[in-house]
Amino acid sequence: MRKVFRNGNSLAVTVPKTYAHQLSIRAGSEVEWRKTDAGLTLMPQKKIKASGIDLKFAKMVDEFMNEHEDVLQELSRK
Repeated sequence: MRKVFRNGNSLAVTVPKTYAHQLSIRAGSEVEWRKTDAGLTLMPQKKIKASGIDLKFAKMVDEFMNEHEDVLQELSRK
């Protein structure tokens, strides 16, 4: 059982480590909630693997996006 807590203006719950490992999710992963007759289902978003992209470059882009997430989100609202 998990307790719901406030995180800014949202409500949040934690994902147990064993489930996070099984679903291959970690901090920064994108997930989707789906309402079902039984409640809510948590579904990890599958990343599309692009061929022909340099892995070092992809890692740099990922690090940049994680480091500047707040600025990028603000820009996306404009």
